[in-house]
Amino acid sequence: MFNPKNDIVFGFFTRPKYTTQTLMLVRSLRQFGEELANIPIWILVPENEPLSPSLHLILEDLGVDTFPFHIDEAFSHFPFAAKAVAAAKAEELANGKCKILAWHDRTGVILHAPRAFNLPEDKKIGFRPTDIANIGASYGGDLPAFWQTLCNHFSLIIDQFPRIRTAVDQQDLHLYVNAGLLVVRPGLKILGKWSENLYETFALEKFTNFYHQDPRYAIFMHQAGLTAAIIQQTDLKDRVILPDNYLFSVDNFFDYPQTIRPNTLDEIVTGRFHEFFSKNNWIDLINASDGLMDWFKRQLQHGPYWPA
Repeated sequence: MFNPKNDIVFGFFTRPKYTTQTLMLVRSLRQFGEELANIPIWILVPENEPLSPSLHLILEDLGVDTFPFHIDEAFSHFPFAAKAVAAAKAEELANGKCKILAWHDRTGVILHAPRAFNLPEDKKIGFRPTDIANIGASYGGDLPAFWQTLCNHFSLIIDQFPRIRTAVDQQDLHLYVNAGLLVVRPGLKILGKWSENLYETFALEKFTNFYHQDPRYAIFMHQAGLTAAIIQQTDLKDRVILPDNYLFSVDNFFDYPQTIRPNTLDEIVTGRFHEFFSKNNWIDLINASDGLMDWFKRQLQHGPYWPA
């Protein structure tokens, strides 16, 4: 029998300066998560950047456990490397303690019970496609040099990268996974392989050459390494794409096709913010109920969403 409090752990990575983001995500799950509202929440924090005692007390009251993790100094400066290392540490801690680890971006919100976190018994990972094509490889065309280099490095072939459609701009790509939400079975060490892949490749000349050509390759190298890890650790039959209302990109509310765009933000299950709350007119950028807008405003009273 499925027991959410024993079977699922919800985790994310944070740093001390991101208090408002951290509390918004935790409080949203506790308030709106329905029968999953009280699942364990684990926060991973760099060991040399402890959270303040006052924040610790608030998180303890919310039933949150915090864990430190170590990351090499040079690696820590690479885009999103800390998130990958934190995910690997959370997966290591979760192995043997729960059936499922749901790893979500800190810049998120939960507005309904995330029932899809309870993966079908025959599935090993649930994820979302990347929001937009960006550095992805168009399906059916010649494989771009970056992706060919990645395939060669990890001894993969393009046939292992099935078709996937991006969430917002609806482009068909070879498999390119969004790192914002990963639902995994911890014993399979998918997140550990992700961290290993990124650490192994981030400073190699054959990849830094691409960073110099276009900085997006450095920014999204973590998603390329993640995509490779999922191919290395799972087969197509092991994977499930989570519904469109999971990891909904709030900043792109009106960019989604009408066929998959919710009538109001209240209808999404989990969402993610980018620069949304940095915009003075953020209230005008979504359709949402007065109640949800008021909830956002109350959370933002704790401080800026993106600190200076």
